[in-house]
Amino acid sequence: MEMTSQTAQGFTRPPIITMLGRALRLRCPHCGGDRLTERWMKLKLKCGACGMRTERGEEDYFLGGMMLNIVLAEGILVVAAGILVAATWPDVPWNLMLGVGLVLMTIAPFAFYPLSLCLWMVCDLAVRPLTAQELEWHRNSAEGQFRHQRDR
Repeated sequence: MEMTSQTAQGFTRPPIITMLGRALRLRCPHCGGDRLTERWMKLKLKCGACGMRTERGEEDYFLGGMMLNIVLAEGILVVAAGILVAATWPDVPWNLMLGVGLVLMTIAPFAFYPLSLCLWMVCDLAVRPLTAQELEWHRNSAEGQFRHQRDR
């Protein structure tokens, strides 16, 4: 049985470490019951298990997730470049590093995109825990809005 913590409204949420583990597997951070990716570059509109909307009712919800994506992808490349320079000093293969670095800087944000959005949901849930009332709103109000979004 998983440990949970109480929010101010009496609704329980999983510990942050549990939500992080779920997000790393691209599953719903709240319940862990469903994969959140519809396709690689697109999240589902809501979790199929608990009904939590992936955008939590805000139009530009994932702007922070996009910024996290750039920081994560490019940060890993900077660390890898630093390790390569330290390992090959003083004969650093600068031209090879430049070529590989440019290719990876282009590909990495696309590779990390769904992961960064799921991690952003964990950050949001840690700061703004999901309440029972909000989850009920997600379940009840979502279907009509989802049909409208699909018809566009």
